[in-house]
Order: sequence, then structure tokens, then C-alpha cells
Amino acid sequence: MNKLVSVILLKELKDMLRDKKTIIISLLIPLLLMPVLSFIMGKTMNSAKDDVSQNTKIVMVDKGNSNLGKILKKDKSIKFISGTDGQGAVKDGKALLFIEIPKDFDSFISKGNNSGIKIFYDNTSQKSSIALSKVTSIIDELSKEIVGSRLTKRNIDIKILTPITVAKTSFQKEENAEGQIILGMLIPIFVLLYSATGTIAAATDLGAGEKERGTLEPLLTTKAGRRYILTGKLYAITIMGFIVSVCSMIGILVSMKIPGGMFGNGSTAIALGYKAIALIGVISIITTMFFGALELAVSVYARSFKEAQTYLTPFSIVPIFAAYGTMYMDAKNIPFLYFNIPLLSVSSVVKELTSGVYNYGHIGITIGWSIVYTIVAIIFARHMFNKESVIFRS
Repeated sequence: MNKLVSVILLKELKDMLRDKKTIIISLLIPLLLMPVLSFIMGKTMNSAKDDVSQNTKIVMVDKGNSNLGKILKKDKSIKFISGTDGQGAVKDGKALLFIEIPKDFDSFISKGNNSGIKIFYDNTSQKSSIALSKVTSIIDELSKEIVGSRLTKRNIDIKILTPITVAKTSFQKEENAEGQIILGMLIPIFVLLYSATGTIAAATDLGAGEKERGTLEPLLTTKAGRRYILTGKLYAITIMGFIVSVCSMIGILVSMKIPGGMFGNGSTAIALGYKAIALIGVISIITTMFFGALELAVSVYARSFKEAQTYLTPFSIVPIFAAYGTMYMDAKNIPFLYFNIPLLSVSSVVKELTSGVYNYGHIGITIGWSIVYTIVAIIFARHMFNKESVIFRS
């Protein structure tokens, strides 16, 4: 590295790291955000499941004192609410389910006929949906017993109902699958978002901030040429942005190990391989430099610090749209076109890597295009930095 570039780089990094606000916003928040979020969301989800499993509030109208009603009443985890309108209780959240069993339910069943019950639930309530699954499983078990009894009376083997048995296996444990899916949704968002937003504060300060403080013009009169000054500033912005991205990734890795968190029970099964982390790191550096160059160019163009903040606001919004473009896609079936679209290509490859897919063709195309975009952004920043009408714009 050129000596002048290294001097400017160290100067800018020292200035930025002296600011406690920068350290808190750029380092601590990305580091702590995901672990705290994972812990809170995990506790909330587990709390809902535990609450329903131990205290399932139901309004039941059993007109014929049926066998099903007796089975439900024997379950100590089910609490019955009486003297209230069933549907109204579910709507108001006082009960999770309203079950209505007809008077002739047992009569129809005993005669070998089918009978039906009505269950009213709130499909907008997580607890109500969990309670529905719980009661439905009880009803399914009773149905199997009734069918088995009917077949036995006719001397028919109950196995006739299941001529084909299916053994389901997967490379990922069932309890970890949901956490892996969430991981594939979040990491592309964080890589793009922090590559863009992690450089905004530094770019604003090193461009418009210095213009406003009156320190940019004296810097341009030193023996260091504008090319070296721009390079030093760009390296400083990229390093700060990459540090923010690294902190966010560490936060995600820590959150994956939190017992009872949103990623499961802290199992080591949900993890990113070293190869995936390295490739995501390379892509993050290139993407961060791309955003840093664009943001520095915009910041230099702005007349003041506040004006630069206004101009740079879209940089914190656009990456989110790109990440959402692949959020609900299957990582193994992302269209080839996506790997040729700016930012969307980064989101696509990071999603693949997070899911354990190593398609080196996709990786090469994405890195290649990202380098091209970054070079164009640097040329644009250099053009803006060399224009007197931009530097001394008032």
C-alpha cells in the first residue's frame, strides 16, 4: 500500500473510532441486535406453545354427553369455560376453541356411520391454531380406534388401511429445519443491509462532514494527490463497513447457539461452514466497497452534513428490496437471471451459501459482476472528487 494512502487511512480510522456514537451504532448494535432478537422471539414462541400445552381454554357444547367429550374432559391440560357464547369467547380471546358435538354423535358412530363435529377457532391467533392442532390430534386418535374396532369386528386386519408405509428421512433434523430456513432469509438481508448502511456514517463524515468543518480543502492542498486521498478515504469507509458486517455476522452466529432462541435449541447442527463464511466475507467486502464508493461520491456532492444524510437515505432502503427478492425462494432453484442483476445476485448467492449450496458458476458470476459494479462506482467517485465545481459547491 502506498505510504500516503496508509497515512490518510490511519488518520480517518482514528478519527472515526474516537467517536463513541460511531462505536455504539456501528459496532455494538449490529453485534447485539440478533442475539437479543433471537432470545426474545424464541421465548415468545416457546411461551405460547407451553401456555397452550398446559392451559388449553375451550368452550364445548356436548349435546349428547359423547365419548369424545369425555375423552377431552379427562385431559387435565384442557380447561373448559362454561356459561358463555362460544364463538364470542374465541373472538374476544377468552377461549381458544369452541367445539360443538351433536346429540346423536355416539349413536351414529355405534351404527357404523360417520358423524361430524364443529370446531370454531381464530386463524389469526397463534395460540388458537396450536390448540386446534392439539384437539385435532386427539380426534384423529379416536377415529383410528373406532376404525380399528370396526375392522376387528369384521375379522379384518387393521393393516389393510396402510398398504404402503413411508419412512421419511432428511439430512437436517426436524427441530433444526425451521431455524435453517430462517437463517437463509436473514443472512442475505443483513449482508446487503449492513454493507450499505455500515458505510453511510463514515461516507457522510469523510465527505460532506469535512466540507462543512472546512478540513477538506486544506487536505487537498497537501502533497498527497487527490487519488491517494480518495483511496485512503475509500479504504477507511470499506473497513468500517466491513467491521459492521462482521459484527452483524458474529451476532447471528451467537444467536444460533442460544438455547430456546428463534433458531432452535442452540444445536450445532444449524451452522455455517468455514467455506461459506469465507465466501460470504469476500462478497461482503466487494459489496461494501461498491456502496462506500457511491456514498462517498454522493457525500462529496452534498453541500452539508444534513444534505448528505438526505441524499444517502435511499441506500438504506434499496438493499432491502433486493434481499426480499429472494427471501421466500428455494435456495436450490433460484433462476439464473437473478445472478446477473445488481444486488439481487449478492442476495441469491448468499442464500445459496447459507443453505449449503456451492455453485461455483453462480459464485463466479456474482463476484465478477460485483467487481465490475465496484470499479464503475470507484470511477464515478474519482470523477466527483476531481471536479472543482463539486468539491467547492456552495
